[in-house]
Amino acid sequence: MSLTFSPEDIPNGLKRKRILMVTNTPSLRALHAAFLRTKGFDYVFEVGDGLQAVDMLRVQPIDLIIADWQLDELSGLDLLHTVRGSVAMTEIPFVLLMAKKDVPRVESSIDLVATDYLIKPFKTAQLGMKIVMALACSDYVAPKVVREELRIRSMLEIPFLTEKVNLQKSA
Repeated sequence: MSLTFSPEDIPNGLKRKRILMVTNTPSLRALHAAFLRTKGFDYVFEVGDGLQAVDMLRVQPIDLIIADWQLDELSGLDLLHTVRGSVAMTEIPFVLLMAKKDVPRVESSIDLVATDYLIKPFKTAQLGMKIVMALACSDYVAPKVVREELRIRSMLEIPFLTEKVNLQKSA
C-alpha cells in the first residue's frame, strides 16, 4: 500500500499558514520544506537549530513548529519548553521529529503537550498529513509580534538574535 499526499488534501485556508521547520540536517530540512511548498504551503521557514528558531519566533509570526528532538545549541525539547512557557505561543501546534531510540522520551513530550510526533525515518506524505491535522485541529492565531522575552530554561544567557537568522518581511 502506497501512502500519497496531494495539494488537494490541504484545505485552502491552511495553505497560507506559516510553518517553521527546525532541523540540523540541511538536506532533510531542504527536502521537507521543498515538499511542503510543492504541496501548496506558501510560507515554510527553515532554521538549523533551536536558538535560530527562537530568533525566528521573535521576528516572524509562525502558525506551526516542526522540530527535531536532537538539535544543536538548544534541543527540540528545550524549544518546546520555551514556546509552552510563552504567554503568546503556549497553544502553537508543535510536531516533534525523533529517532526510534527517543521513543521512551515521547512520554515527556506528551506531558509538555506536544501536538504530535513522527519517528524517523518517515515518508514526506506522513509529515504532510501530520501538519494538516495539527493545523486543522488548532485554534491558535499567531501574534504579529511577540512582546515578551522568550525564556530558555537551559541557558543562563539568552542571546537576542543569532547571525544566521535574516530579518525579512514576508508577503
